Formats: sequence, structure tokens, C-alpha cells
Amino acid sequence: MNQLIKGLAMIKKTFDWVDGSLFLMIACAEFTDAYLDEQEIEVIIEKTDVFVSKLAGEGVGYSHQDVQEKFNKAFHWYTSIGENAAQHKIDQEIIKEVRRVAKSLKKEKWFTTDFGVLLITDLIEVAHADGEVIKNEQHAINMIARLWGVDTPFYDG
Repeated sequence: MNQLIKGLAMIKKTFDWVDGSLFLMIACAEFTDAYLDEQEIEVIIEKTDVFVSKLAGEGVGYSHQDVQEKFNKAFHWYTSIGENAAQHKIDQEIIKEVRRVAKSLKKEKWFTTDFGVLLITDLIEVAHADGEVIKNEQHAINMIARLWGVDTPFYDG
């Protein structure tokens, strides 16, 4: 078993909806233009805070460190693909993992179209954070929307 498969298998064992959602945000922001800028990171951290509060539950405290750990976990998951895949296959492996994560979230019993639309909205917000939503970001977000059976937010023509 190669390093990429071993690494992803380890991460998948502790995968939850927050990790998957953050992974998709990071992947859509970084993979599409090969750069994760400060504004995108700030928006993803804001989303992480909201997600961690929902994961913790009403009235349950959590810390900035909890939020940072969730972000770091998703970021490590994303970067481990590039660290472990053959150089000429990194893009293919990232796309494959984005598809797998999106499909995995959709298979959850609690997944609804409303959740899908909300997360697509979050992905769009991250894409807008650097001031420009490039075609690659639009295509990635549309791909996820199609996998979830929700309306695609961008024209693919």
C-alpha cells in the first residue's frame, strides 16, 4: 500500500462532516489557482468556528485552539495528497478526493439539499474572499453542486 493510500486511510478513520466541509473549502480555494491566500484562510477559519460551535452543540464551550486544530486537520489532509502522490498525479488525486468527500457527505443520513446549498454558498464565499472567482473555482464548485444534486451557481458555458 503506498504512502498516499495509508495517509488517507488514517485520516478517513477520524473524518467528520466538519473535516470534510473544510477539506472541500481548502481544496476549492487552493487547488484551483495553486494558492491559498490570507483572505481565503480567514473566511475558512470563520466557517470553522461556526462549524465547531455546531459540532460542540448548544451551550458547550470550545476554544480558539479547537477551531485551529480542526482547520489544521483539514489542511494537513489536503496537503498530504500533494506530499504523497506522484508529482504528475497530484491534480488527479485531489480531484478524486474532492469527489470522494462530496459523495461521502451526501451519503450521510442527515444530509439534505438545504445543507448542500448552504455549503455551496460557503464555498462561493471562500472563492470571493480574494476578490476574484476564477473559472477553475467555478468549475470545482459546480462539480460539487452536481454531485449533491443542487443547482450549479455558475454558468459552465
